[in-house]
Amino acid sequence: MQWHEQAPLRWEQERTIASELLQDFQAEISGDGTAILRGIFEVTSEHGHIYERVGLRVEYPPTFPVRNQHPNVYLESHRDRWKNGGNSHIEPDWRLCLFVPIESGIDFADSISLNDLFAVVHTFLFKERIYQRRLAMSRLNGSIAEWPGQDRSHGLRGIREAVRERGGIGRNEPCPCGSGKKFKRCHLGKL
Repeated sequence: MQWHEQAPLRWEQERTIASELLQDFQAEISGDGTAILRGIFEVTSEHGHIYERVGLRVEYPPTFPVRNQHPNVYLESHRDRWKNGGNSHIEPDWRLCLFVPIESGIDFADSISLNDLFAVVHTFLFKERIYQRRLAMSRLNGSIAEWPGQDRSHGLRGIREAVRERGGIGRNEPCPCGSGKKFKRCHLGKL
């Protein structure tokens, strides 16, 4: 049984929050039972100026929110304009690399955590917009496009950096990768 079947009120709350944050909002359950939210997210200034309208898809893991597993956010628009991979923090499958889960500060067991996730997405997309402009300029003038602000390395290196900065992690704590498994059964051997 999927999480949205076990907790229909939570699924309803996720849809309500998303409907307030996304234009052209849609919610669906895929053929394999994955809960999905879709819509257009507006990246705005604090005064309401719209910088970018971005199509997003939010996919929930089957056991959300057990052990603080987080939904994945995918870019559905801009694939013809933005580049993924490398330092863009957009994975080859167009999943946004928003944070190292251990550092997100978001408690996904909290029923309004989707608001916090979209706050992170807003900041990320604002920076991504800057980075993509820098990337376009780098192709013209040969400069190196730098991510605006602090960031982690990708993949295992980023997880390793987060664990090191935190001062370590216990074997029985949730893995910092966000899998929901204990550290000893997930990334301990790899790190």
